[in-house]
Amino acid sequence: MKRQMLGLSRALLGACCAAAMLAGCAHPQLIDMGQTEEFVTAELGEPNAKTPMPDGTVRWTYSSQPFGQQVWWLFFDADGKVVGRENGLQEKYFKMIKIGQSTEADVWAMWGKCAEKYEFRLANEHAWMYRYRAPGGFDMAVWPQFDTQGVVRSVDVTIDPWRDRDNDWMP
Repeated sequence: MKRQMLGLSRALLGACCAAAMLAGCAHPQLIDMGQTEEFVTAELGEPNAKTPMPDGTVRWTYSSQPFGQQVWWLFFDADGKVVGRENGLQEKYFKMIKIGQSTEADVWAMWGKCAEKYEFRLANEHAWMYRYRAPGGFDMAVWPQFDTQGVVRSVDVTIDPWRDRDNDWMP
């Protein structure tokens, strides 16, 4: 019985690894310039957000949270073709979130799903944590914090509190 369980565990682990490898084949960074919206949707699925930009392009947001440390932006022109690609979860973009003006919808449009949500009941606020890799390779987190109306009250940066948890499953 123990041998059967061990064999079943190995088979399950193998199936999970194979599924992860297949899922890993589709990545925004591998999408070529000029690809169509239809192709991108077929490869990556629907984005977390589609945002019209001032220059006439539309930014599609693909979050790799909670386990990844990137949020990919794909930019499409008026013909529906990819004309740009960038990791949007970089410190240079944090200032796009305006204290007292930006909302949950604005943050979602920029970064999509977060790694974790936190409630601060005594302060009547909540925060979304996004994990990112800072210059120099440091594992960090950025925290837009919202009031009860969903308006940003602060944007804070800390060391990623998950960085020590990421390897907990390792023997």
